[in-house]
Amino acid sequence: MQVSVVLRESVLTTDQLYDYLVPKNLEDSILIGQFVAVPFGKGNRSEIALVLDLFPDKERQYSLKSIQSIVDTIPVIFSQQIALLSYMRARYSCTYGDAIRLMVPAYVSEKKSKGMRKCAYLLDPDHAKSLLAEGEVDSLPQIRIMEYLLECEFASVPEIMGALSISRSPIETLSKKGIIGFASKKQEDKDVPEEVISDTIVRVDPFPPTDAQSEAIDVITRADKKKEILLFGVTGSGKTEVYLQCAQKILDNGNHVLFLVPEISLTPQMIHWISERFPGKTAVLHSRLSQKERYEQWDKIRKGNAQIVIGARSAIFAPIQRLKLIIMDEEQDTSYKSETHPRYHTRDMARFLAKNLDAVFLLGSATPSIETYFAAKSGYITLLHLPERVHESSLPKTHIIDMREELKMKNRSIFGMQLRQAMESALARDEQIILFLNRRGYASMMLCRSCGNVISCPHCSVSMTLHAKKKDRPAMLVCHYCGKVMRPPQNCPSCNSTLQGRFGMGTQQLEEYVKAEFPGVPVIRMDQDTTSGKNAHATLLSAFREKKASILVGTQMIAKGHDFPDVTVVGIVSADLLLRASDFRASERAFQLITQASGRAGRGDKKGQVFIQTYDPEDDVLICAAMQDYDRFYQNEIEYRRRLKYPPFRAFGSVLLSHEEDETAYKQANLVLAALKEYAGTMENPHGIEFYGPAPAQTFRLRDRCRYRINVKAMKKSDLSYLFSSIRNRFYKEDYLLYMDIDPLW
Repeated sequence: MQVSVVLRESVLTTDQLYDYLVPKNLEDSILIGQFVAVPFGKGNRSEIALVLDLFPDKERQYSLKSIQSIVDTIPVIFSQQIALLSYMRARYSCTYGDAIRLMVPAYVSEKKSKGMRKCAYLLDPDHAKSLLAEGEVDSLPQIRIMEYLLECEFASVPEIMGALSISRSPIETLSKKGIIGFASKKQEDKDVPEEVISDTIVRVDPFPPTDAQSEAIDVITRADKKKEILLFGVTGSGKTEVYLQCAQKILDNGNHVLFLVPEISLTPQMIHWISERFPGKTAVLHSRLSQKERYEQWDKIRKGNAQIVIGARSAIFAPIQRLKLIIMDEEQDTSYKSETHPRYHTRDMARFLAKNLDAVFLLGSATPSIETYFAAKSGYITLLHLPERVHESSLPKTHIIDMREELKMKNRSIFGMQLRQAMESALARDEQIILFLNRRGYASMMLCRSCGNVISCPHCSVSMTLHAKKKDRPAMLVCHYCGKVMRPPQNCPSCNSTLQGRFGMGTQQLEEYVKAEFPGVPVIRMDQDTTSGKNAHATLLSAFREKKASILVGTQMIAKGHDFPDVTVVGIVSADLLLRASDFRASERAFQLITQASGRAGRGDKKGQVFIQTYDPEDDVLICAAMQDYDRFYQNEIEYRRRLKYPPFRAFGSVLLSHEEDETAYKQANLVLAALKEYAGTMENPHGIEFYGPAPAQTFRLRDRCRYRINVKAMKKSDLSYLFSSIRNRFYKEDYLLYMDIDPLW
């Protein structure tokens, strides 16, 4: 027998099929989709490879090496995933290795190494505490690693990377600085976190569906010709109940379900709901699981022991064998798009998988993406509508607050008078409040009132964000792009003035202000800074749900999907922040976030109120969001997209090139543009391809590299894939970095 394999860690120069012989003693055990060990290269170093094809040996003019062993007897990738692997490689110009790393946990090949693992630890914990307290560490990822190790003492490198969502680089830097060391520790089986245990949950029966829900369930579970469906329902309309009852029917037929949620903050809530309905049948996949936990959940799915898989973006690669329903909740959410290579969109992956498996692909949202709603209105996918809230609850009453008028009335508070009065009344009735501000930190910049100098990151062309003092470390300025940290200067670095001002309120300052204005009222803040710990999302949300706090302050992670029956007031503190981004999707994102945040109010049997604070109350996006009038917003937005040939009327892609020297970066960007035009000329139908740039990227300097962007419009995404693959192969060995992105978010 003979096999064709690809290397698990393939790079561009080794990204191809390699043929090997199968030893006689392994012929009865070898299967497509298995990991095998193979001798590779002149030195015959042992490499892990994935079997993609298996066939009888044939005569040849050359000799073949033989595989060494089978790493895991059960395939790590099934046939439908092999097709997805090839599709992803072609669509997103990545290697087989890039795609395999997303699909198969690294622990698959590590689990056989019994006993010892290399773990990091603080060489001197007291010294580490002192460095943090004195602000001597100048990198946010390094600070988080030190805080993590102070808490848990020992942790493996993969565990730290997974828990904190960081790369290996800051760990290595701390080692070079003599702050952390490494030791071999016995591998201990940690308890699986509560959020992935479902066997002890008591089953909860389905709620009786409304007429609209019944119709939706019937269409979804009997879908034949049109396998892709958009469930468009207002906030609180019972989309989750539709998902669960459809899932029940799929399970009753012996098939499996994939349930995608956009953000890890939504995962614990969805796990709880699904586990209550289907005890003992679920598996969970998301980025905050340790390597061992992720492997255990993945292996449970691979062996067919989980009928429902719940997870964030990467769960689309789970090895589900009898998948017949893919649910994508909050389908419009930007979290479904990867911003690291390979830059895939979960929606495209799910669409391909559903077609390949003859499965139903169900997208759900109260504010669908423009592209999805256009496809539904055009008849390409089925549109189902849930126009009213369930349980006789009504949509909240929304007020647009003109902050210009507040200033005229000498109100210089963060809160307009109406919002403040509503908050006081809600607190008096023991009800809860959500305050939404989509900016983390204390203040977005420090500015000198004397000369106008703004303190910027020394490595990036952005202002540094001020973070207030914590109990274990001082106030600090943070670059949210590269992680650079430094102490706020007492005097202006430019003119030595002491008139340093803090401008642009963030969630940290809002939390401080709320505590001062409502003394004694417990407040929870939820943003990227408070949720860096492993189970922080679940802990904070659980505390608010149990009414351990009356006010929840947060960024966009609190705006979607959550169901808090006692929340009756939602304040969108500064809607203008959402509207002024320089991006063609800015209005869409603003409408979605404001509508979703508003939808958190009045979900129980109490009336809800929403207060949108703005200095531009006539803005049509705000008016549509306040009315929850998606159709009016869509009509305005689709006409704008049509005129300027943006998606869904054209495919949109971006090439980003960076170099340490500005002149070199610009010169090379022009060479890349010339190559793109050259390859476009070789296409059978180059009609509709347009190039823009090269122009400086919005954040021009990032980590000491100058960046130029080329934007491309084409008729189809496959045209972009062809162009990007061509330039990737041509410019691979150059000394600058080249990134390509289809459907870039920004």
